[in-house]
Amino acid sequence: MRNAVFFVLWLFYYAFFWHEGLGLNLFIFAILLNLSARFFQSEFYFRRGEWSYFLAFCLSAIGLLWLNSTISIFSFILINIAYLSFIWGPELSVMEHFGNGFIRLFNFTKSVLPAPVLKGSPAVGGVYSVLKLSLLPLAIFGVFFSLFRAGNPIFKEWSNGFTELFGQLFADFSWAMFWFLLLGGLILRMVFLSPKSWPLVFKLKDNLQRRRFGGKGRFFKINALRREYRMALMVFASLNGLLLLVNLIDIRWFWFGFEMPQNFSLKEFLHEGVAFLIASLLLAAAVVFYYFRNNLNFYPGKNTLVVLAKIWLVQNAILSISVLLRSYYYIDFHGLANGRITVITIISIVLVGLFLLYRKVNGSRSHAYVFRYVSLYTMLLLAFMSVWDWDRSIAKHNLAHGRINEIDVDNYLRLHPRVYPLIIAKLDRVEKQIEAHVQNEEAWIRHHNLTDFQISLEERRKDFLDREAKQSWLSWNYSDAEAFAYLGQ
Repeated sequence: MRNAVFFVLWLFYYAFFWHEGLGLNLFIFAILLNLSARFFQSEFYFRRGEWSYFLAFCLSAIGLLWLNSTISIFSFILINIAYLSFIWGPELSVMEHFGNGFIRLFNFTKSVLPAPVLKGSPAVGGVYSVLKLSLLPLAIFGVFFSLFRAGNPIFKEWSNGFTELFGQLFADFSWAMFWFLLLGGLILRMVFLSPKSWPLVFKLKDNLQRRRFGGKGRFFKINALRREYRMALMVFASLNGLLLLVNLIDIRWFWFGFEMPQNFSLKEFLHEGVAFLIASLLLAAAVVFYYFRNNLNFYPGKNTLVVLAKIWLVQNAILSISVLLRSYYYIDFHGLANGRITVITIISIVLVGLFLLYRKVNGSRSHAYVFRYVSLYTMLLLAFMSVWDWDRSIAKHNLAHGRINEIDVDNYLRLHPRVYPLIIAKLDRVEKQIEAHVQNEEAWIRHHNLTDFQISLEERRKDFLDREAKQSWLSWNYSDAEAFAYLGQ
């Protein structure tokens, strides 16, 4: 039964997505996967904790069918991976469910099909064993064969006959369809393979408990715990001193009265800040997780360490605000773009993560507590972002931007065609931005006059109309349909 549903859904996958865009087909296919998982799991009721997944699914589905933006498609796929894993397995965090779902996608230790085929048949079992044993060696052989051909001209000449024969044998073979169907098979295996074990499970409750015994039944040595406490004090004290210096520099130069110097790259200024922030957060989380993992949480004289750890987390929050200010200066100077929205989203997740780490230190919480709620926040944040028309916000903001010589007019052409009517109505504004930009010492936009811009806009309009004309109702979404009706006039 399971294999029959597997192959039926595989046929649906081919019919829904081959030479189609993503829209209504993705929504219908996700519903079919959800219902199939519930059928084989015999769970047609809402479990405890499922409302957050259901809310995220609904919001991202609205974004998919209404806006069909990159963020809505991306969010819908990620949320469904976690949701399907939730249906199959125990009650875990969003991060655990997404991780386990992704691991199942590439779990080649399981059978090709979700249920045994002709179990007990020696012939079928022998063929399957040979195929299973041969697949990896053939793949490795193919990789090294290609490398040797690329790096050794004599070997390439000797092997030309073999490659020509191989090409003739597969002359009519569609490799695009092969990889397309393989991806569909892997997706369906992820849904139908209910593993006996869950590789990514934290196995911890929200609150830590004091461990009274060490390995092999020995009591923890108080001297070892004292040494760990003193080491933790030195680590947090030194890190706080280092980050305090960085924060004082940021507050002095970037928080109040920031003026951009000559030949100053705001792009590098922002990207360096984001990279430093992410590295600092990972370090902050790793240090806190390590020293507050077990009995150090219950050490009688831990108050000084707790204070230093809290200061360390607050300083990371100040660093996050500094990066947020960098993003503000960048947007104020160069306008809005998807990458800058992504940076602000990351900072939002960072601040929530720091708040949860603060609560962990203050209340002897486990690392599972932090991962559980930061992943839940991330999922819901992506879901809510899915229903906002970011491309229209970017176009409106940049068209009304005061620094007309610093706007990337090329970015207008990278937005969804649904905003093209807005851009067409404001071509006079675009022309002024282009004329002002080419007067800069360094012009970094590709279109240096309105005529070139209009030619590129017309090319993208025709490409969009041609692509939409080739697609069926399966690819339908409101955003594309509205843009097609307007731009096709």
